[in-house]
Amino acid sequence: MTPAGKRALLISGAIIALAGAGSYAATRYALHHKLTLDSYGNAVGGSFRLMDSTTGTMTDQTFKGRWMVVLFGATHCADEACVPAMQAMTTALNAVDPGGRKAVIIFVSLDPDRDDAERLRQYGESISPRVVAGTAAPFALADLAKEYHAPIERVNDPEWTYAMRMSPQFVVMDPQTRYRGTVDAHADAATMTEALRTIMATTADK
Repeated sequence: MTPAGKRALLISGAIIALAGAGSYAATRYALHHKLTLDSYGNAVGGSFRLMDSTTGTMTDQTFKGRWMVVLFGATHCADEACVPAMQAMTTALNAVDPGGRKAVIIFVSLDPDRDDAERLRQYGESISPRVVAGTAAPFALADLAKEYHAPIERVNDPEWTYAMRMSPQFVVMDPQTRYRGTVDAHADAATMTEALRTIMATTADK
C-alpha cells in the first residue's frame, strides 16, 4: 500500500472511531440525564423522552399528529408476551389505519442494561414497521411508567436469568397527546381492532 493509501486508511478509521464515540456518548447521555415529565393534564400518560433505536432521542412531540399506542416491556419479556401483543396490535392498526401513517406503536423497554440501541432496532424491525422502540435511565423509566400506570416487575427466568413483565395494557394517546383509553395487551387482534375503533370514533365525535 502506498503512503497516501495508508494515510487515507488511517483517516477513515479515525472518522469511524469518532462517529462510534459520538453515538456512544449520545446513548449514555440519553440514559443518564433525568428529564422532567409533563402530564399535559392527562389522567394517564403524557410527555416522554427516550433513547431510540438509532441512538438518538425521541419524544412525544416526535409523533405529534399521529395516534400513539404505548406498551412497556423488554426484549427479554416474561412469558414471551411482548411480541405477540405487538403483532396483534399491528394487525389491529392495519385495520383502522391501512395507510400506516396515522398511528404508531411506542415500545418502552424497562431493561436499559440489556436493551441497547442496536438490540432495540433489530427487535422492532422483527415485529413490525409500526414499532418504535426506546428506553431511558432506570429512574426516568420509573417516572414514565408511573405516568402511564405501567407496573415495573422483574421476574426470574431460567434462560435469561431475569425478564421484565409486560404492562397489562396499551395506553392510547391521540394525535394531540391526550389520553383516550387503554387496550388489553393480552387480547386478540380482532378484540384490539374493535377497541381501537370505539376509542377513535368516540374521539372523533368530540
